[in-house]
Amino acid sequence: MIDTATLWDKCLEDLRYSVKDNVFTMWLRPLSAHQEAQTLIVRAPNDYFVSYIKKNHLNDIEQLVAKHSQGSIEEVVVHVDNASHSAHLDLEIDAKNVIDQASNSLFCESLFPEDSINPSPTPGSQRSQISSTIANSISVDSEAQKAAFADAADARSLSYLNPDFTFETFVTGKSNNLAYKACYELSKPQSKNRHNPLFIYGPSGLGKTHLMHSVASRYLKNNRSFYYFTSEKFINQLVYSLRNNKIEDFKKKIKKVDLLIVDDIHVLAGKTKSSNEFLTLFADFTSGDKQLILASDRHPSQMTEFDERFRSRFSWGLTVAVEPPEIDTRVQILQKKAAWFGMTLPKDCALFIAQNVVSNVRRLEGALNQVFANANLTGAPITLEMVQYALKDIVAMRVQAVNMDNIRKIVAEYYDVSVKDIMGRKRTRSIARPRQIAMALSRELTGDSFPNIGQSFGGRDHTTVMHACDKVAQLRAADPAFDKDYKSLSMMLQAA
Repeated sequence: MIDTATLWDKCLEDLRYSVKDNVFTMWLRPLSAHQEAQTLIVRAPNDYFVSYIKKNHLNDIEQLVAKHSQGSIEEVVVHVDNASHSAHLDLEIDAKNVIDQASNSLFCESLFPEDSINPSPTPGSQRSQISSTIANSISVDSEAQKAAFADAADARSLSYLNPDFTFETFVTGKSNNLAYKACYELSKPQSKNRHNPLFIYGPSGLGKTHLMHSVASRYLKNNRSFYYFTSEKFINQLVYSLRNNKIEDFKKKIKKVDLLIVDDIHVLAGKTKSSNEFLTLFADFTSGDKQLILASDRHPSQMTEFDERFRSRFSWGLTVAVEPPEIDTRVQILQKKAAWFGMTLPKDCALFIAQNVVSNVRRLEGALNQVFANANLTGAPITLEMVQYALKDIVAMRVQAVNMDNIRKIVAEYYDVSVKDIMGRKRTRSIARPRQIAMALSRELTGDSFPNIGQSFGGRDHTTVMHACDKVAQLRAADPAFDKDYKSLSMMLQAA
């Protein structure tokens, strides 16, 4: 027998596609349900909700409940949730739910009708106009209710985009400057240097999502619409639409907007139907005045799970990398985040954190939060000694990760060879080069002697290790791609 939570989820999923998005988000998503005997009790935030649901959606809910419960539930009733607060507070909660659900919905579309607001509004007027748009779209009996709803919505009107993810809060450096400039340029209303698609790639936690949200925010301010998808949500929508013969409606809806953003596009690999449907959208958004932004963890040429049709299309426009930030950028990020929190982070403290957390911005922020939490709980000033204590576990983990056994393992995985090959005597370039890189990394990251490294690599002479380090240094100076691979491996091994 199906449990109540699953039953209600199935009903909501069907309701999502039978009503308009704003109706579903406003009136249906906030509902919850529980079962008592053969009765399903649908809980609503307030009396007004109850009245609206009974009048407009109860018949549909009853039919869906009967279908998914296979007749085990005989009655559906709608009641006010006893945990709800006063009527006025309910309206505020409802407004918050509208916007919060918009942020979590599979469609993150601009709330602006194309011609509903003036060009280039200020942030304050923009929020007010969104609130007004939401309030006016709801059929309420009281102007006071409508006003209360608009006031409550005002503060959260843009919450489906992360308000912290703007161009102004993005810290640039050598590792991400090109990606930043590309995103900033195409966010302009009349950009003359549009690249379509814009393909952003790099490991997780380096700021790809931050940049994409920044572009979407600018589109919003310029009265242009967008959809932002994670690939998982995009696939879920495609699968549902295909199964229910609604694929054309789904694509038609997406094609109405000016900007389509799909994060983690590599997840589409191997999903033939979803991939083919995406290609039709790809064609629409890479022509005319529309814009497509894609993000992945690797360069299109390395996405071997896709056939050549996809890899070539992904590379049509501009492909830009977001790489792990260099130490100067990491220090800037830390100090900017600290200032945003109203805290002072001394330079030596920022440098210590940056030296010990190198893999990505997300972990930098996590380390900074740990320092601030420690300061708040203990009341101690933020000093280098205090930071060292607060991050002692992170430092210990980093030291533990940087050893020759782990270096060989990571390098072998990176170049798709075995650790046995690296330790062995084969001299083919496909094996000798990873072996030399592993030796050079061992020398750089552990500081161990040439003889000790040689012994650790199958009893080799110290001159072999010296030659490997010299060769790697030459290749890094002559080949940017080789240097990039070396830096990536170094970052991976030093990840906190």
